[in-house]
Amino acid sequence: MTVPDHCVQALDRARRHSIDTTGALAVAHTRDGGTDLYLLIYPDRLELASTGGLMRTGAGREQVPLTAIDDVTARDRLLRSTVEITTGGNTLTFRADRRTAAYLTALIRDRMTAAPDHTALLHHLTELHTAGILTDDEYAAKRAALLGP
Repeated sequence: MTVPDHCVQALDRARRHSIDTTGALAVAHTRDGGTDLYLLIYPDRLELASTGGLMRTGAGREQVPLTAIDDVTARDRLLRSTVEITTGGNTLTFRADRRTAAYLTALIRDRMTAAPDHTALLHHLTELHTAGILTDDEYAAKRAALLGP
């Protein structure tokens, strides 16, 4: 699937606003009441970042683990499309053009069904073991639990 121009431009814009996008698979941008909002998609989570006025409380960043997402849908509206993300009975609506909404929805669905990436956890376990915090047996058991059968 080709990355929409909007996502490339949103990534540039986020960096200009000093929003850390390291590791993000995609970035989208919209404006709400004069506030810049960014939807960042990571391998294991979504983040909603604002340069100010997020929920009318100022700049901030909220995370939603992919495991907490119940559903994601692209909806066509009269003027613009939306990405609707349902989690815990609440729905987050993010405005985007039709192509970007379809791309983001497909990417989020793909990440929701992907096998988890335990690389960072394995690295952290190795650090704990090297530092002597985990015994050999504890390290082996936790490593085996992450890697599965």
